[in-house]
Amino acid sequence: MKGKKYLLSLTFNAPKEAFDDQDQYLFQSKSVDDLFFPMHMNFRFFGMEAMQTFVCHDVMKNPDIENDLKRFDAHLNEHFQVTDYAI
Repeated sequence: MKGKKYLLSLTFNAPKEAFDDQDQYLFQSKSVDDLFFPMHMNFRFFGMEAMQTFVCHDVMKNPDIENDLKRFDAHLNEHFQVTDYAI
C-alpha cells in the first residue's frame, strides 16, 4: 500500500471547542487526530500517507448539514480535484 493516501471523514456530537483545549475534561486537550492515532498507526504500518482529516462537529445538538456538505465538497475538490459529482 506504499504510496497510497487515506482520508478520515468523521462526525462528532461534540462541538469543535471540545478539542485542543486543556480545560476540557473529556478530551483533555487532544485533537481529533490524536484520538484517532491508533487508526493512523495502522495505515502508517502499511506505508500509507495521511491526508487532512475532515470533521463535522456538533451534528446532533446543532447540525449545520448544508454548510457541512459545502465544506466536504470543497475538501474533496481540494484533495482529489473531483468535478464529476453534485451534492
